[in-house]
Amino acid sequence: MHTAQSDTTPPEGGMSKGVLASNALLLIFAGHETTVNLIAHSVLTLLRHPDALETLRRRPELIVPGVEELLRFESSVQFWHTRSAVEDIDIAGTTIPKGAPIFLAYGSANRDPERFTEPDELDLERRDNQHLGFSQGIHFCFGAPLARLEVQIAVGEFVRRVRSPRLVEDPPPYRHNQIFRGPRHVPVDIDGIRD
Repeated sequence: MHTAQSDTTPPEGGMSKGVLASNALLLIFAGHETTVNLIAHSVLTLLRHPDALETLRRRPELIVPGVEELLRFESSVQFWHTRSAVEDIDIAGTTIPKGAPIFLAYGSANRDPERFTEPDELDLERRDNQHLGFSQGIHFCFGAPLARLEVQIAVGEFVRRVRSPRLVEDPPPYRHNQIFRGPRHVPVDIDGIRD
């Protein structure tokens, strides 16, 4: 991707080295931070919902839809601030003028009762789970396939291998970041590890 972006053949030219470096850092930071937060939230959520943890242990095939539900239930990105209206938009009698900044509240949208049945309930088999955990459209997360795989493996192995996990501290301490939401750590007591 970066090679294609740096190609100076097109009429408009390529990206400068500074812009390329900034994009590379964004991909590294955003990909790492959000995936770590999703793994931490997934473990935290499953420990707060022992029935779901036991269901996932008994039915490991639910890890794929389970991760999608965990993405919806505890969004690692709460809002994003880099959008603006491309034209005047009328919503419920209020006009958002062209060019106005738009803040997308992913965490709120993922719990919208007009979109999701029982949005505050964790349902590992939720149907039609079109959440905004990775955004949508042209802003869809470039690293989503890798993040999904990483979380499926990490959470799947945690569920399979860790015996009797228990939260030490609830809630755990959270990072001070308005956009990327996640615990600094999730202390867990365990009775052992399975092979």
